[in-house]
Amino acid sequence: MKCLGAAVAVILVTAASTWGAADFEVLRGQEGFWRVGRDRDGAWWFVRPDGRPEFLNGVTTVRPHLAGRNPAGPHYTSRDLPDHTGDRSGDSQWAEATLARVSACGFKSLGAWCDPVLHKYDLPVARDLNLSTWLRADARRVFSPKWEAAMEEAVRRQVAPLKDSRSLVGYYTDNELDWSAAATGPAAYFDGLPLGDPNRKEVVRVMRTVWPNLKEFNRAWGTTAGPWDEVGIWIELPRGDAYSRLGDAWLGHVAKRYFEATTRLIRRHDPNHLILGIRYRGHAPAQVVEASKGLTDAQSVNYYADDAKLDRELFETLHRHSGGQPVIVSEYSFHALDGRSGNRNTFGFSAQVADQAARAQGYRDMTTRLARLPYVIGADWFQWMDEPPSGRLRDGEDVNFGVVDISDRPYELLMESVTSTAPLLNGLHRRSTSESYADVWRQPREATADTGQRELVPQ
Repeated sequence: MKCLGAAVAVILVTAASTWGAADFEVLRGQEGFWRVGRDRDGAWWFVRPDGRPEFLNGVTTVRPHLAGRNPAGPHYTSRDLPDHTGDRSGDSQWAEATLARVSACGFKSLGAWCDPVLHKYDLPVARDLNLSTWLRADARRVFSPKWEAAMEEAVRRQVAPLKDSRSLVGYYTDNELDWSAAATGPAAYFDGLPLGDPNRKEVVRVMRTVWPNLKEFNRAWGTTAGPWDEVGIWIELPRGDAYSRLGDAWLGHVAKRYFEATTRLIRRHDPNHLILGIRYRGHAPAQVVEASKGLTDAQSVNYYADDAKLDRELFETLHRHSGGQPVIVSEYSFHALDGRSGNRNTFGFSAQVADQAARAQGYRDMTTRLARLPYVIGADWFQWMDEPPSGRLRDGEDVNFGVVDISDRPYELLMESVTSTAPLLNGLHRRSTSESYADVWRQPREATADTGQRELVPQ
């Protein structure tokens, strides 16, 4: 592992060096690697391999290049590349120069979507596995015969090379999975599939747990099924109240299968690192969160809010329904239309604010509010660079997310906000169990008014 020197060390040494296992009521993870722990006052932390606690403020998507949809450009290309051209993923000269800048800015860690070469260095980094994107069409349903084998191959290829890394914090298993009824509901695993399909059989099996006998089942569904085999040959499931009740049970059943298998497979190929959840997309169904209890080490959510306030129901669902796991905000950001890259936010992304000054204030307000919650242990800004104005190549997203623009010039106000906020976070988090949280939670809309004033965090 390569050391980046004093610049990184100064940022990371933010907690008392005398901390040890005796200071935590709960510690999860392998000794000598990154862990999570709850201290004796009730606050959760990331715990460094040397035992010190950290509230990690990170940044995602630290890469040397980001292509736009217009072949003529402009694209983002890092000025730290030796010749300032091309993708050059894995370039060590780029990595060392850029990591020094990231650390000097005030970020303590790296989040998802970062270049794999950065695992060679000592700045903490979380790895996004995106397991479900590795699956072929015939292996996407979790009870399909090929699903677990395909998942294991995706796990093995990604985690086995990293199992001894001391800078790796842990793994996000997926990103923004679709837990909607259309994507994951009983009909998606039953309607139109061959009669012998194991996914259909699993739906019927769950039906039999919800309605233990056919009399109750027929009354609920308005049917006259004789033996259960008659249900198994239905072409599709009738919709109605009974279907909704089945959907509630089914969602938790599918999620349990997902978490049990992915956790077991990751532990098989890497027993050392944390499992950081699935990066919910701003909403976390309680049944899914409950299914991860005792399996993942933390919950993670991508959360965008233009008022920098926190949704109390969401955050408490993540913490309480998971059995008390700590929470990571795996993406958050603020963007404006006055950025230098020419982004127009045609995607309609939320968390748009007035200007670059409001982006800087948003970083300060959101990050300090998160640090003041005792069960939130980290937050990753999305992302290091602006997206190209023609939209990123993969999907056309074109937003002023960056700490730097597409010419790799820093947004000074935002960078200064990160630099001044980072030293406050561990202290705020250490006091988080005695907070009132009065300005942390978003209040009901009808009870508040927009004053147009930016909120300041007490020094």
